[in-house]
Amino acid sequence: MVRDSAMTQQSELLDIAQAAAFLHVSQMSLRRWTNSGRLPCFRVGGRRERRFRRADLLAFLERSGEPIRAPQGPGHLCGLYTSMAARERWAAAFLAAGLEAGAISFLAAEAAVRQRVLARLAGDWPAARAAARSGRLVLSQYAPSAAAQLEYWEAGFTSATGAGARELRVAGDVSGGPLGRRRSFDDVLAYEREYGALSRRFGVTTLCLYDARRLSGVEASRVLQVHSDMLAHAGGALVS
Repeated sequence: MVRDSAMTQQSELLDIAQAAAFLHVSQMSLRRWTNSGRLPCFRVGGRRERRFRRADLLAFLERSGEPIRAPQGPGHLCGLYTSMAARERWAAAFLAAGLEAGAISFLAAEAAVRQRVLARLAGDWPAARAAARSGRLVLSQYAPSAAAQLEYWEAGFTSATGAGARELRVAGDVSGGPLGRRRSFDDVLAYEREYGALSRRFGVTTLCLYDARRLSGVEASRVLQVHSDMLAHAGGALVS
């Protein structure tokens, strides 16, 4: 789908290299999707180069983001949501897949979010509340500091593996926690790098959720870049 560039200001648009980095895909994929009408773009200049609105890229991410599928083996994944319903849907689907496979699963989010995710999860996987009572599903909120949160994860992973867990899974609403709300963006990225190293050591599959509406295009791209194991849709789109 191609739009007239006069409809928007060019300063608001991303070029194809920036859009590819934002979606964590190739420029070839973007050309294919715009040619097929899957992704809107504007054409600018005499060479009719493609330009993309951030809002269109975010909408594309969310459309391409169902369902969440885990990789075969551990991974550090990222999901950008643009609605509360999407956050809860993605977290519930991700956790349900892990619980069905026998994983010890963790959900880190504020209390109200945990309750909504648990309700959604119980609809997808009826044994969810029993799993929470038995400790197969561990519910918590993020600690006030990155150091405290990393200590919590290490203790939890050590305990779970010591008890014989063969698979660990984490879904966390980073944007909704103290780190995402109060710290500088560089602090968030530093936490993600340290968590990535920790999760690889324990073989954890993780979905870190971010509210894309609170991120600039550059910030969203940087968040995606620190998540080393991104999922790809059959058509090449980021779905985590």
